[in-house]
Amino acid sequence: MRKQKKNVEFRYYDIPKGEYILPKIGDAWILEYGKGMTEQDLHFHNYMEIGYCDYGDGELIIEDRKYKYERDNFTIIPKNVIHTTMSIPGHKDKWEYLFIDVDSFIRNEMTDMEFNIEDVIRQVNSRGTMKTRHNHPYLAKIILSIIRECRINSKYEKTALKGLLYLLVIEILRLNEERESKVRAVNKVNSYLTDSIEFIGKHYNEDIHVGDLAEISGLSESHYRRLFEESMNMKPLEYVNMVRIDRACDLIKRGDMSMEEIAYKVGFQTLSTFHRNFAKLTGISPLQWKKSGKGQSGSFANMHITAKKGWEGGEEGL
Repeated sequence: MRKQKKNVEFRYYDIPKGEYILPKIGDAWILEYGKGMTEQDLHFHNYMEIGYCDYGDGELIIEDRKYKYERDNFTIIPKNVIHTTMSIPGHKDKWEYLFIDVDSFIRNEMTDMEFNIEDVIRQVNSRGTMKTRHNHPYLAKIILSIIRECRINSKYEKTALKGLLYLLVIEILRLNEERESKVRAVNKVNSYLTDSIEFIGKHYNEDIHVGDLAEISGLSESHYRRLFEESMNMKPLEYVNMVRIDRACDLIKRGDMSMEEIAYKVGFQTLSTFHRNFAKLTGISPLQWKKSGKGQSGSFANMHITAKKGWEGGEEGL
């Protein structure tokens, strides 16, 4: 099926000279967002957009990522990042927005920073995201404080906003640093496991002990067990048996070997152990699996891929 073409709209905002924020707040922003539009109707802005959901439920798309939003979720979307917000059809939500000339603010008001200004700007604009007030209360408080200052329009507004924007930039930098730290941690764990995963793939039919896998990874056995279970959502020997059963399914599909031959071929010491592990993973016996024709559908291969997602998985919980 051909992918539907995206319709991307550029929405330009003009921030008054000498200011850094254009607020879009109040009851005018109680809307059914995305009405008459589809997921392919996206847009981007010439300034960073900070959005705060006062109430509502729906879906938010930032580049190629989808989020389910609800009350007290907020977004940080740099300039030129495509996105869209879509309410549940027939429902109105309230979002309030701040369009921020963050590049100019950093260049003009954060010259006292010990870091390279252009590098700071690059980091702040590196990625759009949605967060929750529950998980990021301080960042949410800063955003709500900026909205409050824009609403009350006092004689101290400009000074207060500069201080709050300074804090906002720092917290966005910390958010990106936290994400990068988690990505590095995941990559480090995966690098520890890669050699043992490859070893299992080549030697599944041999007598494999967790201590051997830990030694291959350069870890203590207890540390290896913990990292493996956290990354793969299963114990090391459960993974070994899964690989063995996966290979057994391939041999059953060929149809030229007995079940006893297959059991020994893939590394099980007894036929009963083979039957027990096969049923545990597939829900049926090897013979039932063969008679059902599942060997032609690749159903266990799909199960195998799903189980490995814990190791190969991406960022979004980060």
